[in-house]
Amino acid sequence: MIRTTYPRGPLGPQSAFERLHRAFNRISPNVIVFGILGLNLGVFVLWSTAKAAASEGDRSLLQWMSENFLLHPTNLRQGRFWVLLTSSFSHEGVGHILINAFTFFFLGPPTIGILGNSAFLALYLGGGLFSASASAIWHRMKGHWNYASHGASGAIYSVMSFFAFVAPNATFLLFGIVPVPAWAMVAGVFAYDTYGAYTEKKSGTDEAAHIGGLVAGALYYFARSRGLPPL
Repeated sequence: MIRTTYPRGPLGPQSAFERLHRAFNRISPNVIVFGILGLNLGVFVLWSTAKAAASEGDRSLLQWMSENFLLHPTNLRQGRFWVLLTSSFSHEGVGHILINAFTFFFLGPPTIGILGNSAFLALYLGGGLFSASASAIWHRMKGHWNYASHGASGAIYSVMSFFAFVAPNATFLLFGIVPVPAWAMVAGVFAYDTYGAYTEKKSGTDEAAHIGGLVAGALYYFARSRGLPPL
């Protein structure tokens, strides 16, 4: 066995990571925000293409999309755990992607301005993973074996929750019209989705994922609260 001691100077692995980290944070935040929007749009186009091909009798792309971009018990049982993340970039309906894109477009820039690129990406991706995991655990507890979930809502709700903790009196526009304090918006969404999850009102919304996203944003805030710049 050969024991190697890495130097702590400019050639050490830690400093290389730090240089990469600094370089990533020097990228324009717009690249990150519009990159996330672009990925969501790209997956939406793939879904549309797959459905069009399926209507002509070729279901191969639709099958591939279902196996790689849907949070479904079968995918998890068969070891496709990446769907815990990829499902957070997945939308089939026009209304679904428009609502999520609209919300992210207004929440993403101020939040990335607070955190910086790398920390914001950790929040967004971590929120997506946490919300999808919460959904999978909840549906397993409830004995739902045939559900399928996808969408960026959980990741976006983690951003919303984090921002509301940082600036609780900031104004959110409910339905894009009604001004509501950030804290009230998050509290209302949490209460509404909690009620929906327990009553199983079959709204077509994955309330467990929404709750998971809100919790993820709160946890991220408390984990980083001492290092946040003042607003």
